[in-house]
Amino acid sequence: MTRLSLHALGPNVTPWKVGQRVGVGWHGGHDFVCEQFRRGLFINCVNAKITGISHDGGYAEYVVVPAESVARIPEGLAAIDAGPLMCAGVTTYNSLRNSGARRRHSGSARHRWARTSGDPVRVAHGISDGRDLARRRQSAARTRAHEYIDTQSVPAAEALQKLGGADLVLATAPNSEAIASTAGGLKPRGKLLIVAAPFEPLSVSAFGLLSGKSVAGWPSGSAIDSEDAMAFSALTAVKPRVETFKLEQAELALAKMLENRVRFRAVLVP
Repeated sequence: MTRLSLHALGPNVTPWKVGQRVGVGWHGGHDFVCEQFRRGLFINCVNAKITGISHDGGYAEYVVVPAESVARIPEGLAAIDAGPLMCAGVTTYNSLRNSGARRRHSGSARHRWARTSGDPVRVAHGISDGRDLARRRQSAARTRAHEYIDTQSVPAAEALQKLGGADLVLATAPNSEAIASTAGGLKPRGKLLIVAAPFEPLSVSAFGLLSGKSVAGWPSGSAIDSEDAMAFSALTAVKPRVETFKLEQAELALAKMLENRVRFRAVLVP
């Protein structure tokens, strides 16, 4: 959604002010009492709230949300860009910075984040227009992918190993077969980091993991993580590609998304 700003505050809500540009991501709040919260693992709170599920949010012009779920939007960042950054954006940003990967490492990732962070990038893609999307330049050459792998022509693991193997594979496509196909392309002690949520079970060879490889998942992020992701975006000019729809076109936007006909994020504009 766009036009993200505070219209009113509840009692004892600080340090927010009416009129501030803010937004709310997937993580819609926590319980303040469980062990995970007390250890500072807010996104692992056992009673975590989810925006649009635990409380209203998303397809609306006005919502009431917990104060702890609110994230500041930096000046200069458009609302249509802020929305996706508080969903897939913070998930990608937060998972990469917590992955343990270093600048020298190679990986198949959301390459615009990783490339701006200084990482060499290998992009694995299976859609027909993937090469053009992967290689297309944006405002600067640093957002361009270094390598492209057409997984419809060559197995992902084989192609990654020919490139020297990957220290990190960030799996963003909700397809178990596609995710599992990259595990063999990891270097020894490489990591397959999953942020997608396929419904099918994931099948990975245990023998292939005995070189120290690992498979891990990462959730989204709390409000402060969303602020960090948006600040990084504003600083580096790394922004999502969006397709906008009027609020009354919400069902059309959802249908196009489910049919994989949106490139790449559908944003509702009141």
